[in-house]
Amino acid sequence: MIELSSKQNCTGCSACANICPRGCIRMTADEEGFLYPVVNEEMCMDCGLCENVCPMLHKPQQHELLAVYGAKNNDDAVRFTSSSGGMFTLFAEAILKQGGVVVGAALDEQLNVQHVLVDSIADLPKLRGSKYVQSKIGRIYSEVRQILRAGRKVLFSGTPCQIAGLKRYLVKPSENLLTVDVVCHGVPSPKVYQKHLRELAQEAGEPVVQVKFRDKAKGWKQGETLFFTEHQRFGASKRQETYMRLFLNNISIRPSCGECAFNNKRSLADITIADYWGIDKQFPKFDDDKGVTLVLVNSEAGAELLAQVKDKAELLPTDFAKGAEYNVAVSKSLPLNPKRAIFFEHLDEYTLKEMVERCLEDKEGKMKPLF
Repeated sequence: MIELSSKQNCTGCSACANICPRGCIRMTADEEGFLYPVVNEEMCMDCGLCENVCPMLHKPQQHELLAVYGAKNNDDAVRFTSSSGGMFTLFAEAILKQGGVVVGAALDEQLNVQHVLVDSIADLPKLRGSKYVQSKIGRIYSEVRQILRAGRKVLFSGTPCQIAGLKRYLVKPSENLLTVDVVCHGVPSPKVYQKHLRELAQEAGEPVVQVKFRDKAKGWKQGETLFFTEHQRFGASKRQETYMRLFLNNISIRPSCGECAFNNKRSLADITIADYWGIDKQFPKFDDDKGVTLVLVNSEAGAELLAQVKDKAELLPTDFAKGAEYNVAVSKSLPLNPKRAIFFEHLDEYTLKEMVERCLEDKEGKMKPLF
């Protein structure tokens, strides 16, 4: 039976729930809205499979990178609808053109974020762009295993802990599996996200029907987080918008994100991608404020995938230190906000705007009264 020393150590990757032969593990939301494994002890036969696949019980070691690039998709239309330089789309298109499938995070009709599978370029846009909420894995690992057994290629994208969960679940490596993870600041609570959608809907008098976590209409660096109802638009710059402020200040993120086990050259993915913040300072001629992807090549398979798309992109050789200089999450974990506990304790009592006022500094640097 899966046992972790504390909830602090569980990433919610769902590998244990996917591997359980009796289906006695269910991923269940706690009071903060994060999914954790709950075991039906009467059904459990103590086979140990759940502990064997848990990435937090088998943490990876640091490795050397094969290459590091700043990269831009040559198609500006794709770059505009991507969070950074549009490189994920190139990797995905390469696999789809080989008859493979691509797995990644998508918004469903209720605007929940979950991992889904696409097998056509026409459906690829739903996987494009950042979604700042922890996605639900569901049974997608099991689906990936069946596809690989059928001899088809799979490109699986997600957070580093989700990639680690998939790799542990599959046990044996497959030459048909390619993985891309995203440098992750942390994953916000789905409960906080849904609360925000409800509060915006109440303010507008109609439901939110579309979310753009990284809109580039004002440029890549001044990107906005926007929420749309049928007749209204809400949002602001990503550092001023209510939901994003809580996220970027490490108040609404999962406990395990305060000590990530997979950053700083410990990714198990073939390729790691991120925003190349600071490119305007390091290589100003390469920056056009349309977005640049930082690409970390972790494996030979990743190098081969990058080689397949290099003619459709502009690549700038760089190094890990430069890539991490202005994107701290590349090399470090940011500690949980000291007000995190009080935030979740009172989450059901106050609106998110009120929580921001009580948990974050105001413009004058003074603290609002706490509860």
